[in-house]
Amino acid sequence: MVPNARFHELLTDIEPSPTTKGHASSAHNGVREHLEAHETFSDRWVTSFLSGSYARDTSIRPRTSSDGQERPDVDIIVVTNFTESDHPDDVLTEVRDALEGGEDGYPVERINKRSVRVVTWQADMDIVPVFETWNGYMIADRDAGTWKFTNPPEHTRWSTERNTVFDGRFKKLVKLLKWWRRENPSGKRPKGFVLEVLVAMHAPRNETHYGEAFAQLLANIHGTYAQQAAMGQKPFIADPAAPGNDILSKVTIAQWKDFIEKVRVHADYARRAQDEEDMEEATRLWRKVFGDRFKTTANPAKAANYSSTAAAVAPAGYTFPNAMAAPTKPRGFA
Repeated sequence: MVPNARFHELLTDIEPSPTTKGHASSAHNGVREHLEAHETFSDRWVTSFLSGSYARDTSIRPRTSSDGQERPDVDIIVVTNFTESDHPDDVLTEVRDALEGGEDGYPVERINKRSVRVVTWQADMDIVPVFETWNGYMIADRDAGTWKFTNPPEHTRWSTERNTVFDGRFKKLVKLLKWWRRENPSGKRPKGFVLEVLVAMHAPRNETHYGEAFAQLLANIHGTYAQQAAMGQKPFIADPAAPGNDILSKVTIAQWKDFIEKVRVHADYARRAQDEEDMEEATRLWRKVFGDRFKTTANPAKAANYSSTAAAVAPAGYTFPNAMAAPTKPRGFA
């Protein structure tokens, strides 16, 4: 079994860097201040808050873009005084115009189904207009031409609660699962919040070794859904914030089947890695799961043998450590 320290090191490595977090904070605060102070949109403005993995602290370090930047993805919920009588197309167009307007306007990349996309050198941001209801929020859906219920703050509360139930390990397991998905893609979906819910449902709550917890997580996901996927079906998984909504609604049957097959293959790698006594072989298997950022671990017996051999030929006045030094290589932080 590979020491738990290797998984802690991986978690540190895949965490967004302080620079990335600083850029994200500067970017989203700038956009929010711009909209609140806008000459006309300020009449629509009520308040704003963050949503998504950035707000829930379940994000991993961003991919490096073609210009060499690591830009985080930030979701900004803008609470407005729009109503259901306002057409989503008109609402999103008004948000776009407000973002682009003024001397300090922001470049809008596109209008999405429910948000307006802004890309800056600091961050990629989705600005999502909503209005408040008694039990949550209504979000504009331009494809459907109507407003739909959502409750992002409940997602954040739920994620914090799960992390408490898991004694602080829930969000770290989510990050490991997200990193595994990046290293071993099987299609665009499932992603994001779906992965968080799968961790909450299928990860062992009391296992403190992250390798063992991750191996059990993959095995549990496969064991729960494999038979159904083989029949060309996918489950209904309720949204914690809106139990009547299926969080797999955007995931196609083909995407779900590919995901479950990828889980099957890597559940085997993970279990073999956990049961393997040879550290080099266990590490090789974990690197198939998590990629090259997972650090190597030398076999204690081999390391001791190398140490003894080195000591036998060492010049006078020199000493050698009892174990091989870990290899050094760039960590690649932003």
